[in-house]
Amino acid sequence: MNLKEKFISICKQEIHREGLDELLAWLEKSDFYDAPASTRFHGNYAGGLCEHSINVFEQLVKLYEIYGDGSISRESLAIASLFHDVCKINYYKQGTRNVKEDGMWVAKAVWEVDEKVPLGHGEKSCIILQWYIKLTMDELLAIRWHMSGFDAAVKGGDYGLSKAQDMSKLVTLLSVADIISSNLLEETRK
Repeated sequence: MNLKEKFISICKQEIHREGLDELLAWLEKSDFYDAPASTRFHGNYAGGLCEHSINVFEQLVKLYEIYGDGSISRESLAIASLFHDVCKINYYKQGTRNVKEDGMWVAKAVWEVDEKVPLGHGEKSCIILQWYIKLTMDELLAIRWHMSGFDAAVKGGDYGLSKAQDMSKLVTLLSVADIISSNLLEETRK
């Protein structure tokens, strides 16, 4: 089973929310299954975003088995993890950069950011998802704050993350699953 098939299979098995079919149809028309997860870090290759989303789901399920209290449904785990980075859909484009290899300058294919809808990171994912499916408060908080201490609002002194963590265990668990996936499981290509 390839990554796209695995992603769709998990969605259909775990999520029974009204609007899922429309969300999956939108993903099909987007670059979600072919996009990288980043330009220079984890999953910086075609298909990296889909792979990352699956990895975060698998890690979140494991973490919830250890630290969960039964208050969050498996459907919410799937939605928060599989769709936390939909803000990266149609966000990257192919470009080139000159790099030195063996003493010679060569043009190398790279991914570049091409932001067309600057709504923030987690915020943008929440907005896009709400066009298709209704999110619970746990899902909204977790997706909005999944960047944790790396979020621009936190760096600027916002205390919303702390309040969100107090309100839902899913906030911290999704962030940790994201960090495990991006830092321990996923490749970075030079």
